[in-house]
Amino acid sequence: MSHNQAVVDACRRAYSGFEKNDSSDLVALMSPDVVFHFPTSLPYGGTFHGREGFLAFYRDLFDHYYEYFNYDAHAVLDAGSHVVVPVTARAKASNGRTMENEHCLLFTCSDGLITEARLYADTAKGRDVIEGLRTFPSAAS
Repeated sequence: MSHNQAVVDACRRAYSGFEKNDSSDLVALMSPDVVFHFPTSLPYGGTFHGREGFLAFYRDLFDHYYEYFNYDAHAVLDAGSHVVVPVTARAKASNGRTMENEHCLLFTCSDGLITEARLYADTAKGRDVIEGLRTFPSAAS
């Protein structure tokens, strides 16, 4: 069994089934000093530190921009030092606009923990769906 099996299983729960997404196991497998990178071309983007930073990112997303933002994984790929998760994202912004977008999450793993995470996405689609919404300072540090 891979030393990343727990991360792979947690990614399946966190990123499968759209409204069934449950990231609690994934957050528990994050190193206390995990670094999460989200594209800065969106107002809620930036670099987030620690589990609390990861959770702050999602609080900001739902407090200010989206009614829902759900994922369905095409695959969860264990690449040894990384776990790769290509997903379809579906979201509804606070202004009522909806979006379907392809994202790819890249998790760096060490000793069974996630030490770094990065999201790759078509940020123009994200920007288009929240167009006209008031922007807020990012929760990134």
